[in-house]
Amino acid sequence: MIVVLLALAAQAPGDPGPAALYQAWCSKCHGTDGRGRAAATTRLAVPPADLQECQASTAEPEARWIGIVTQGGAAFGLSLDMPAFGAAGTPAQIRAVVRYARSLCGESGWPPGELNFPRPYLVEKAFPENEWVVTEAGGGQALIYERRFGKRLQIEGEARTVFDSVDRPFDGVTAALKYNVWHSRERRALASLGVEASPPLGRQERWEIEPLLSFGANPRPVVLQGEVVASWEEAEGVTALSYRLGVGQELGRVVPMLEAGWTVPREGEHALSLYPQLWVRLSRLGHVAASVGAALPAVGPEPRHPRLIAFVLWDYGDAPLLHGW
Repeated sequence: MIVVLLALAAQAPGDPGPAALYQAWCSKCHGTDGRGRAAATTRLAVPPADLQECQASTAEPEARWIGIVTQGGAAFGLSLDMPAFGAAGTPAQIRAVVRYARSLCGESGWPPGELNFPRPYLVEKAFPENEWVVTEAGGGQALIYERRFGKRLQIEGEARTVFDSVDRPFDGVTAALKYNVWHSRERRALASLGVEASPPLGRQERWEIEPLLSFGANPRPVVLQGEVVASWEEAEGVTALSYRLGVGQELGRVVPMLEAGWTVPREGEHALSLYPQLWVRLSRLGHVAASVGAALPAVGPEPRHPRLIAFVLWDYGDAPLLHGW
């Protein structure tokens, strides 16, 4: 009897591995090698993603991949070409095939999307991005363009305006570089070094250089993001140090946050401001988001008036602006 049972067990089909699941579920559209070359018999309305393109396959968190594979592209405002596999496999199988698909990148050193935390207002994120951001702070506005190069480098350009009683609405421009120097999926943390440079344009009267260290961490259930900035001005040298720290908690599509910014000038009064805010994921895909809050000066020179703060961002590396809704 025991011999018969062992023989039947040996003949029973085993649980397919992630490579076999990928070939069964994904290869007709994404290609057997993940290059996005669909089979000749497959007709698609939208070109499939190249899973070997590391920037695309690493930039988003695993949970979003699992959601798309489980619920299908339509659930996230994406192409109907992407079917739902929630009824075809177990949660463990779906997670395994997602990890296999992401492994087709084949390169280490890319910061994982799990470390791409929601953007605060004040703190410079440590994760390299492809984004357009429009910000508002009282009477001041800024248009920010961020472009990622390779695994860890980001360049940034910013143009600012101020509409007040002064007849000079152009405030200035800033160019920046940021490089991710360390990240750890296991510790759910990362750190980056950067530098910002503002030339004497608009209301900016002299060169200003700001080297910075930014970091982020996710000691569940909260997200921490911080930054240390040194301000150097032409003919003055180092004029101030700034310390910024934000804490938030993801609650579905919204993230309430509180930031604090403390500026220690070489001369004059210290300044401390608080920034309560609410970050909201607008699109189902998550590539368009907004935040609204207030800047509340607590310590520093008078007058200390509160200001409305807000931004809208579009992660153009994820999807076109009107997709993913």
